[in-house]
Amino acid sequence: MDMHDPYRAPAASSALPAATFATNGVATYYAPPTLKIAALSLATLGLYPVYWFWRNWRAIKRETGGDQWPWARAWFSPLWSFLCFSDLRDVAANRRRTLAIAPGLLGVAYFLLYVASRLPDPMWLVALFTFVPLLPVNSLLRRYHRDEGMDTRALDRFGVWHILAVVVGGLFLLLTVVATLRGDGVS
Repeated sequence: MDMHDPYRAPAASSALPAATFATNGVATYYAPPTLKIAALSLATLGLYPVYWFWRNWRAIKRETGGDQWPWARAWFSPLWSFLCFSDLRDVAANRRRTLAIAPGLLGVAYFLLYVASRLPDPMWLVALFTFVPLLPVNSLLRRYHRDEGMDTRALDRFGVWHILAVVVGGLFLLLTVVATLRGDGVS
């Protein structure tokens, strides 16, 4: 006889495999601090968001058992960002966390900022902010990791390579912005 037990924990959702939550306390998805995303995105002139997508596509593939190619989806991130944002939102939604902004809107914003790099001087500078649409999703993942008690210390650190990239890339960015605003850019 099948009786409903009000004291039994609800059954797990079948939307994601059980492996999603068995991480031995280590962060499952790539969610570095906002300062790290902003600094490295600006210092690498927008290449860091591609790395962010690659790391999260790898995590999505690992957790769902999918057959996608993380490097290809990261390389073509302006086209695949919608799906990545949606998949990451769904991971957190299964644990009762919500994304404040629709993944489609974030995807459109990322695509438009990426395309802005083709604008003439100095309007292309707006493309330096391609990392901004990643921030709500990244914040959601950080809350997810914190609430699940996952260790994010490795993601929070600035390593030697990070610092070197920020210093060298920051100087290059500064020179590029100054040259662009002065009109010394290469035409």
